[in-house]
Amino acid sequence: MNFVTNADPRARGGGLQPERSEQGFGPPTDVYETADAVVVRVEIAGIGAEQISLSIDEGSGRLTIAGRREDPAGEQPRRYFNVEIECGEFLRVVQLPRPVVVEAAEATYDRGFLVVRLPIRPPGPGAPRNVPIR
Repeated sequence: MNFVTNADPRARGGGLQPERSEQGFGPPTDVYETADAVVVRVEIAGIGAEQISLSIDEGSGRLTIAGRREDPAGEQPRRYFNVEIECGEFLRVVQLPRPVVVEAAEATYDRGFLVVRLPIRPPGPGAPRNVPIR
C-alpha cells in the first residue's frame, strides 16, 4: 500500500461526504470520528494492499484512495444475468472534517476493508481562542 502526502491530480474537492469519481467506480466508504481520530473505512474486496494508493493533500484536507480491481474472469466470454461487482479503476476522494496529523496516519487492509486512521491535530499556538471580556 502506497501512502504519500502529495495531492493526487485527480482529486476534486467537495463536502464532507466521500466524492464519487467520474473515472471508474467509487467503492462504498464510511467516514467517522472517534475521540482522537478521523477514520475512513473503504470496502475494496478482491485486491491486494499493494494495488491501493493513498494520498493526503494537507492544504485542502482531502484524502484520495485510488487503485484498480481486475476482473478475475479476464477476457473470457460469458453471459451475465446480474452484475453488481464493479471492476477496473476506482477513485474515492474524502474531504476530511477537521485537520489531522498526516505524519501519524495509519492504514490497514484486512478481509476486503481498508481502514485509514488519521489522528486529529490538536489546536496549536496559532489556533483561535476565546478572550474573556472584563
